[in-house]
Amino acid sequence: MREERQVRDELSTLARDERGRHLLQLALRGIQESGRGLTYGCWVKRDGGVSGCLFQHAYWQGVTEGVFQPAEGPPKGEIKDYVGADDFALVMGAIRAFDALGRRHFHRWMRGPHGIPWRGLDQGAWRETVEQTLIDVLAERGDEAGAREERAPRRPELGARA
Repeated sequence: MREERQVRDELSTLARDERGRHLLQLALRGIQESGRGLTYGCWVKRDGGVSGCLFQHAYWQGVTEGVFQPAEGPPKGEIKDYVGADDFALVMGAIRAFDALGRRHFHRWMRGPHGIPWRGLDQGAWRETVEQTLIDVLAERGDEAGAREERAPRRPELGARA
């Protein structure tokens, strides 16, 4: 789908830079280890829990690992300082792409605790999609350097048909 391609393009471009790649690695670890909810858009506090978008999870994990200093409110300034102004534009583009993907394909009618229908984010499907997208994007470059350079085209393996 178009929205998913846009997300992958934004994240792939961000992952070409060492700090952008590290930010995505922080996000993946944060999503997998924090126990917090995953949203699209901004972070929210609801029902005693806290949820955040991909980059909020990167920030929380970065605080845990000592990459960022704890701050009140959204981590915009810390992330911008970390990746730089050019790559922060990629972060913002990725946030917009995730918002479009989440709203169009993962916002569904569900039944609430008393059987009352309400529209909300399908957390399981959303988390699975975001994690798999991060894994795929990070796997695109096997090297850890993450410098901005084009990879050489892959050569076909011996005995493989073209």
